[in-house]
Amino acid sequence: MTSRERLLTAYQCKQPDRVPINVRGVRINDEAWTRNRHPSYAPLIEMVAAHCDLMGGFGARQGWLLTASERVQIEQKSHDSPNWTYKETIAHTPKGPLSFVTRVSKHQYSSLTHKFWVEDDKDLERFLSVPYVPPKPDVSGYPAALERMGDRGLVMIGTMDPIAFVHELLGSELLGFWSIDRKKTIDMLVEIFTNRLLAWFDHFIENRIGSIFGFGGAEYVVPPLMHPRYFTDWVAGPMKKITDRIHAAGGLVHVHCHGPLDRVLEQFAEMGSDVLHPIEAPPMGDVELAAAKRRIGDQVCLEGNIQIGDLYAGEEDAVRDTVKRAIDAAAPGGGYVLCPTASPFTRVLPERALRNYIAMIETGLEYGKY
Repeated sequence: MTSRERLLTAYQCKQPDRVPINVRGVRINDEAWTRNRHPSYAPLIEMVAAHCDLMGGFGARQGWLLTASERVQIEQKSHDSPNWTYKETIAHTPKGPLSFVTRVSKHQYSSLTHKFWVEDDKDLERFLSVPYVPPKPDVSGYPAALERMGDRGLVMIGTMDPIAFVHELLGSELLGFWSIDRKKTIDMLVEIFTNRLLAWFDHFIENRIGSIFGFGGAEYVVPPLMHPRYFTDWVAGPMKKITDRIHAAGGLVHVHCHGPLDRVLEQFAEMGSDVLHPIEAPPMGDVELAAAKRRIGDQVCLEGNIQIGDLYAGEEDAVRDTVKRAIDAAAPGGGYVLCPTASPFTRVLPERALRNYIAMIETGLEYGKY
């Protein structure tokens, strides 16, 4: 099989010629990404290019929070401090300005959100004052993206779940407070972004663009952060409307969700997920891969389970054992893709991480044959 055929077969819960290996975040078909990597990544890039199954991406504009209205004007500012650069985005709405601030480290720390768009009712009014105009992104480059990928893998069009757009508005803290005493407000916002996403996907469907669509953000409301009924109301229910639309057009749905999934696992199948990543093993998650396979593996392809922390800090023999156990647990009958739980996240790839990535790939190639 080609890599494209192998991934599609697994994503359809069927058995390919071997377990596909998708090294998440190593974007070898992205020239800008590879050009900007530290030399320490070179051996991993070569290994992925030679042996792995690729997942590329196609970016499409979504406007400001899924509206293309000209009634909102965006301004960018930057503020320096000794250790951080504060990057502020200001949205000038009909009822006044909103701001979103990100802290970017001057050292090697990850960027952090310092301030979200909405902090009170006045901010919410400002967001709601912006008229909704469906974005119509330029999709003319999609055929070229498919051609560049060829048989080496798939090209995914990625976005967020409706609840993730709500989180982008409010942040985790305010979302948590309002989930308790302002649930109808969250219901309203989830409905707004569900309808906007449906219109966004209709644009792709009308132009016959896309075979696989990726979503992220469900993890913001998985237990124990919130009760499972909130997951039903704000993730599974809205996403079912979206996945039905995508499936009717012949597309597949890829869902990314970290965290403990035991109490909501079946809902991923019920809402129409074709692929679920990363199925984190305990203690990061709370569902063993074999149990996930037993419970939803006939409906949902399971992708992942190789913890990124183990790749960075584990022993090589332990990584090989983990890969073998994952294949034993989820590969029988197909519907499993070997994959890390997250992308490599350091500017320099440590020697230990490189050895472990290579051990994961080698073991997958050797042990993942059907």
